[in-house]
Amino acid sequence: MDRKVIEQFYEHVILPNYHKLDAATIRWKDHGRIGPDAWVHYFEDTRGREYVIVFEDFPGDTFLDDRLTHEVVPLDGETSIEFGVKSKEHAQYVLNITGYFTLYRKR
Repeated sequence: MDRKVIEQFYEHVILPNYHKLDAATIRWKDHGRIGPDAWVHYFEDTRGREYVIVFEDFPGDTFLDDRLTHEVVPLDGETSIEFGVKSKEHAQYVLNITGYFTLYRKR
């Protein structure tokens, strides 16, 4: 899938859930695969603080939660949020879209 489409999806659908983060002003830095069904997407805010959003088809691994360089940004007490997987009967798997998202912030 085109990176621009993924970035726009995250800016308009996923990141607005994190109310303290202004998704309209972020700058994307890099994207890469970190596992068979896991991707990482780096961006920074207007102050230059780095964030990383990790996509997984199923949650489980904590890729950046080392408590040294990055910290999880929880949402309503949860580590990860899901998109489009609750109704598995009707869901279509779309890489980097349908799955679980964990947001990390650089310390």
